[in-house]
Amino acid sequence: MFARLLLIAAFACPMVVGCSSSPPPPAAPAAGKAPVASSHADHGHDHEEHEHDHPESFAAGVAQLQATVASVKDHLAVGATDAADEAVHALGHLIEDVQGLLAKEKLGEEAKAAASKALDDLFECFDTLDTALHAPDGKGKPPAEVHASLAERIDGAIKALQGTLAP
Repeated sequence: MFARLLLIAAFACPMVVGCSSSPPPPAAPAAGKAPVASSHADHGHDHEEHEHDHPESFAAGVAQLQATVASVKDHLAVGATDAADEAVHALGHLIEDVQGLLAKEKLGEEAKAAASKALDDLFECFDTLDTALHAPDGKGKPPAEVHASLAERIDGAIKALQGTLAP
């Protein structure tokens, strides 16, 4: 349990500290130019500048997770790594929010355990992807390849979360 808390703190703290009330301006590539991959050190944004919507219910949180997971995939498919990076960091916040909502959700112990495991799986997958997004150019696998290698596990976690929702 302590190791899990340390992992959550290591992933979430840089994102949570100093979140402001105004989102960063969207980064758009120059006309006719495709977005390019970049490392964390040189991609020109501060993770402390973004905010996210807090879901009001467990079901709303699961829906937001599903939409954000799809957004990451879409961004990576077109090479928009900065946008994918922002979405990955938003997922860190959402996972934390949904974990808090899960604790309050009136679910059986088995359903809660399944949802908790699914959230842990999502966290691990996107922590791995975050590492790939911030790897120096030419080091490690490209983020889209890392995402593809995790896609089945991500889909399974989302389906498990959806399975805990009332029909």
